Amino acid sequence: MTAVLDAVLDAVLVAPLVDEGSLVWADSSRGARPGVSPVVPAGARVVDLGRVEEFPLPRVGVGELASMLSSVPLAEVSDVALVNATTAWQQVIGMAQAAQAVVIREIEARTPDALARVPDELACALVCTGRAAQDLFLRAWGSGQHPALADAWAAGAIDARKVDVILDEIHRSGTALPGSEVDVVVADAVERAAEMTSPQLTRHLRATLIAADPTVAEERRVVERERRGVFLDLAPDAMARLIAYLPAADATAAFTAIDALAGHAAIDGDTRNIDQRRADALTDVFTTILDRQTTPDGTPLPTRHGQRVALQVTVAASTLAGLDNRPAMLGSYGPIPAQVARELAQDATWRRILTDPTGQACAVGTQSYRPGADLTRTVQARDVTCTFPGCRQPSTRCEIDHRTPYNHTQSTGDQPGDNQTCEANLHSLCTHHHQAKTKGWWQVTHNRHTGVTTWTDRHGLTYARHPIPIHTTPNALIHRAPPPPRGDPPF
Repeated sequence: MTAVLDAVLDAVLVAPLVDEGSLVWADSSRGARPGVSPVVPAGARVVDLGRVEEFPLPRVGVGELASMLSSVPLAEVSDVALVNATTAWQQVIGMAQAAQAVVIREIEARTPDALARVPDELACALVCTGRAAQDLFLRAWGSGQHPALADAWAAGAIDARKVDVILDEIHRSGTALPGSEVDVVVADAVERAAEMTSPQLTRHLRATLIAADPTVAEERRVVERERRGVFLDLAPDAMARLIAYLPAADATAAFTAIDALAGHAAIDGDTRNIDQRRADALTDVFTTILDRQTTPDGTPLPTRHGQRVALQVTVAASTLAGLDNRPAMLGSYGPIPAQVARELAQDATWRRILTDPTGQACAVGTQSYRPGADLTRTVQARDVTCTFPGCRQPSTRCEIDHRTPYNHTQSTGDQPGDNQTCEANLHSLCTHHHQAKTKGWWQVTHNRHTGVTTWTDRHGLTYARHPIPIHTTPNALIHRAPPPPRGDPPF
């Protein structure tokens, strides 16, 4: 009897205590360390992570669930408990994302022309791309249009990826279905989402929408065709993916041509596999167009800002000469190894660019170009990309904007506006951010000494866009020694 009492006392002393009425975890699996589960006070709700639970857990708040999971000693519970804890954390993530969406919907409700303005503000605040911020905004707005979807997301029964699947398929169906039928489709998708992966849910939704109205399929085809495009997806190690989103017939025709150019069998001595030969065949088509500056039918390529279309590589003269191996910069991509730059430079036209000690361009060599083209090249070389924080649109595809708006009534000497259209008052902006600045949604200031451009939104929040060096200066590769230890406190 004494031994039993001692065992009970040991379990009470070792087990962690929890507040009455709180959410308490337990682990009834055989793999858990004995006595690891906390003592359960009267009135507490127990979540047994040691056996299969039905997720999402009903009637729980995101805070109490996260608090409970944070108290689980991961090294001491069973494998089953770890799997179920992972699932429960996924519920927390979904609930938190849904709560964030509620906040974004409130911002949207307070903002005129919210779709054009709020994503830029979110991109700056969250330090993410404009595309990611727009997806966040549209997901929040779209879920608010369908209460069943919003409720399931708030309960953690569905994650953001599946919210996107449902919203995308409903959006692509157009307006052919009445609102009542759309609600039925959404409710069915929410119910099925727990047992389907995102691709499975996509196929289920498409079948459901086609069955609801066969004309939806044709409407979806027409709408989706408008989204066709070609995209550059950057990858590490001086590689990238060129992605073409095309109608199925056009994509098949392009691949058939590339496959024919690659050949069905490698020539003797050619060690490339078929995928590599297809990639090289595709590259040869477009490098030939750039070299000849004409389309396959002989039409000259259009110019941009008075300049021929070309690959832009910026590399230090010392690197080309083989004196060092500092990284070079490939336009629209970023840093590339020195050897890649040397290979590209063998058949290239060179242009001199002067830089300041930090590596920022301050002047570009000129030959015979239209008046002002040398100034345009200097601004493009200095800015590298659009100067809105986080925007990656290459400066060569941007518009040249006056930081301080151009004053047509001002004149200097015989040439009006000479002191306005100068390198210090010009910067590169993509069309979207140029319009946002022109409409007064953002105020822009520039520090000539640091090169930092500061953008201020309508709330008074400021975001900095720092200058981008076009090559790595020798000092940038020197790491300062850590400061000496300060000794024991007090300092």
